[in-house]
Amino acid sequence: MSRFEEIESSKEFQQLKRSKQKFIWPITLIFIIYYLILPLMAGYAKPLMTSFVFGNITFGYLYGISFYIVAWGLAFLYVYQARKFDKKAAEIKEKYSVGKKGA
Repeated sequence: MSRFEEIESSKEFQQLKRSKQKFIWPITLIFIIYYLILPLMAGYAKPLMTSFVFGNITFGYLYGISFYIVAWGLAFLYVYQARKFDKKAAEIKEKYSVGKKGA
């Protein structure tokens, strides 16, 4: 068994992969759903989308601008969580490279 296969089949690595997937899939789905709501609302909720919220600013504009806030928020959340994943990956790497050349 190669070192790669040994690491890949380890309990720690499998747990890391599962925890990454449990984080990435929901975040991805949240953004996709949030993104797809805009064209649906533009087509089926025109009175809401064209209603004025502040002066000449409509709800549709605010929702469109909110994409930036949501995207940045999810990006910051991902970076925060990725640091934890990287730390765990470094621990796994260290565990399997102690006293072994080439790891």
